[in-house]
Amino acid sequence: MRFRILSFMTRNSFFILACCLLAALFLPASEANATSKISFYKYTETNRYTRPLADTVPPSDIMEVITTIINATNSFNIEAVSKLYTPNAAIADDEAPYSWNGPTAGVQWVNAVEKACKNNRLTKLTSKIEPINIYQSREDNVYIVVPVSYTGNLPGKQHFAVRGAFTFVLRDINGKWLVKSQTWMQEKGIIASN
Repeated sequence: MRFRILSFMTRNSFFILACCLLAALFLPASEANATSKISFYKYTETNRYTRPLADTVPPSDIMEVITTIINATNSFNIEAVSKLYTPNAAIADDEAPYSWNGPTAGVQWVNAVEKACKNNRLTKLTSKIEPINIYQSREDNVYIVVPVSYTGNLPGKQHFAVRGAFTFVLRDINGKWLVKSQTWMQEKGIIASN
């Protein structure tokens, strides 16, 4: 009797699983996926399955804003970022005080990065934007993850290197792309070597 019940349950489980897989393959994507810029499939060595990825080529006007912000830390250029944030912008980073808000959030953030560099005697801070893998847009807003590597010099001829990514949300405000939120996530930590 137990064997019959177990066999019946197993057959039903496989039937339900098969139905779910077929439904997942043949039902249309949700409205959210249909409106995002999913336009191609990519095969990667780390993930041997073909999977949809978002279009990773942001328009030049969006990349201009992002590049200006990231490169502002190379020379601590607060003027460059002073008008690139929404009135209710929010920034989170691993530099104290860890968050900044409002239209001057970018200026406050660049000042905090400059202070951290001075406190740690870090010189020649240089940022490099790496290839973008995540980008989604709608008519008036953008979500983008921008991998960035920073390098510089520490006292005693030590080299500073850190990798991570900024996650940005940009809004179209009167025809101009402004940052609504900006978050930094460090990949591994500081690597110091001679």
